[in-house]
Amino acid sequence: MSRMAASERRGRLVDAAIAVMVREGVSAATTRAIVAEADMPLGSFHYCFRSKEELLVEVIEVITGHTLELALSEVTGPGDLGERLRRGMRAYWQHVVEEPDEHRLTYELTHYAARQSGLAVVAERQYQTYLAANTRLIEALTDDGGKRLEWEAPVPVLARYVTAALDGVTLLYLNEGNATAAGEALDLVARHVAGLAHPARPGRR
Repeated sequence: MSRMAASERRGRLVDAAIAVMVREGVSAATTRAIVAEADMPLGSFHYCFRSKEELLVEVIEVITGHTLELALSEVTGPGDLGERLRRGMRAYWQHVVEEPDEHRLTYELTHYAARQSGLAVVAERQYQTYLAANTRLIEALTDDGGKRLEWEAPVPVLARYVTAALDGVTLLYLNEGNATAAGEALDLVARHVAGLAHPARPGRR
């Protein structure tokens, strides 16, 4: 353990926290439970994280990264804007279908953090992370095969719209269980967002 890099220790603790919370719920993710899951000494937690709040924020960033990288690889690939956007959303959606408990955990984290004294900032940071991720996706789409695009709404507004759509459809699916209908709803969102783009006017960047 002494030879393990700090970043590797943090990664193991985050993975352990996700495993505990998926299996037993957020409230069960005590410091002792997390280090036991990671098979690490108790002092490792305090060496890597200043607080549970810091750990929970990193948990959200890791879970978001699982889908962000999948979506980015699709929206930066070949095809027109509509195709790339649809593939990006479908890549996100495939992860939801394959790892529903991980996504269910994100909603549990929101409610837990909002109700715990001193952890409200975690819920705020959670959605800031989602907005930042969707901003990256929209910015990646802005270069459409070498042609610069303009959007009919500011990128921050689009990011909020996409975040709300993904969040709502995911929550609906996790409670209703109809993956096909949810995927079709996301296809509709993709078509709508693609329709908000047009070639940039000459002289504009």
